Amino acid sequence: KNNPIIVILSLIFILFIIFEFMSLNLFNFRLDFIHDGVYLTPAQNYLSTKNLWISSHTAHGGSDIFYPIFTWKILGKETIGATRTFIYFLILLVKFLSIALSYQLTKISNLNRDSKILLFVILTSILVSMSHYSAPMNYSYFSYRDIYIILFLILFIELFIYSRFRLFITILISLVATISILFHVDIGFYINFLLIFYIFYLLVIKKYSEILLIFSSLIIFWFIAIHLIGFDEFKAFLDHMKTIIFSMDLMHGLKYPEPFFSIGDNPHGARATRGLLLQLTAGLFVLNYIFSDKNKIASSKKILFIFLFLLSFVMYKNALGRSDATHIRMSTDLPILINCFFILNYFLAFVEKKSKIKKFLNQKVFFSISAVIVILFYILNQNNYRIENIINFNNNFNHFIKLKDNDFIDQKTIKFLTYYKRISEKDDCIQIFTYDLAIPYLLKKPSCTKYFSSWLASPIAKQEDYIRQLKKIQPKYILYESAGTNFELTYNVEVPEVYVRLGLVNSYIVSNYKKHDEFDGYIILEKK
Repeated sequence: KNNPIIVILSLIFILFIIFEFMSLNLFNFRLDFIHDGVYLTPAQNYLSTKNLWISSHTAHGGSDIFYPIFTWKILGKETIGATRTFIYFLILLVKFLSIALSYQLTKISNLNRDSKILLFVILTSILVSMSHYSAPMNYSYFSYRDIYIILFLILFIELFIYSRFRLFITILISLVATISILFHVDIGFYINFLLIFYIFYLLVIKKYSEILLIFSSLIIFWFIAIHLIGFDEFKAFLDHMKTIIFSMDLMHGLKYPEPFFSIGDNPHGARATRGLLLQLTAGLFVLNYIFSDKNKIASSKKILFIFLFLLSFVMYKNALGRSDATHIRMSTDLPILINCFFILNYFLAFVEKKSKIKKFLNQKVFFSISAVIVILFYILNQNNYRIENIINFNNNFNHFIKLKDNDFIDQKTIKFLTYYKRISEKDDCIQIFTYDLAIPYLLKKPSCTKYFSSWLASPIAKQEDYIRQLKKIQPKYILYESAGTNFELTYNVEVPEVYVRLGLVNSYIVSNYKKHDEFDGYIILEKK
């Protein structure tokens, strides 16, 4: 209402984002057995058993189950294409939310009205460009997993601005904190970690009513969640959450490259160094703001930037755990956001002090410059816009959704699946002991145990539970080795085989199973 130019510019951004989405080339027909399987097999398990965490010990959280099931119900197709389509829509939502986040950050700046327009345009251009349409692997600065972080920040910033909807915003933040940990354990942990510190802050400033509102909201939302999923599922979720929080970094950890000195020797060394430098500069900007007497940004918002940097600092745990280039890049989103915000503010504050420039840059000129920046930004990304795809958008998506499973796999895999389907025709489930997580889905049967992603059972307690489930189910066949996934060729990283990771489970299997057959690189064991 107060700034129609911002509204016009936002609509321009939205229009270009929609065009970019409709221009997508949906020609990636290669199945990623790991990253596609993370979603496909839990969804297959649910369809077969109607269980969530009880039937699937997932890699990320409930999203691995809920996302594909929701998509399949809406689209009416239980396909690989339908599952990936939902990821594309999530990325589209990330881009829309990036506009809202940019607007919230613009509001907390103390620049004048004209400068804020330029700040909004440049910051939005940066944030929107930080997410890319790639599936099932999506390691952009802002990936679809960051939806809950972005939404939380949009709401959280509002708490540090005078708002008539403060109580309602507080309730929404509690809702995001609840849903996020159910869907993505690590993201939810970071959000709830920050929420706990915010509660301590409210305690210091004696806003007890808001603390009571947060606690009561969380209790109500968790009560509703437990009622919806059931208490047994909730216990299975807690067990899963414990594994993710305390063991995930040990299960798939990679040593963090030595800053500076590993550049040239380690392919991830340069990005690892940049990641730490971005954290350092973000921290210095925040410290400078906190202790500076200069009124660069509204002083009442200082505490907000402490929280933002705290979140940035804690979320870098992902990079320290899985220290390859892709995970390090994903963990530098908030440092980039903080750095860009302060650099742009300082620059525009400097421009405002120059009387000649200030006189020239009136509102109309600012609007014109902003519009040109937006258009140039998208013209430079012209490869993302294809008129033919936009015109045929509906047909392209329908075709992609209806593609059969065999369209995503090679003939070698098709022959193996045909063979495996024949020998396991009388079996009710499929048990794999490899990284080819999509196999149960491709055979249209549930996994015999919830450990379809066997390496997640690396902790001793989980291996013992794995063995108990194997003893109970007594699967006739186990896929012991496979040729489907080559980490070194595909992901440029060496990963030990599952039977090396899970020593206890492997001892049980080799003691109770014998080699049934070897089929073109696949080894299948049979119960003795």
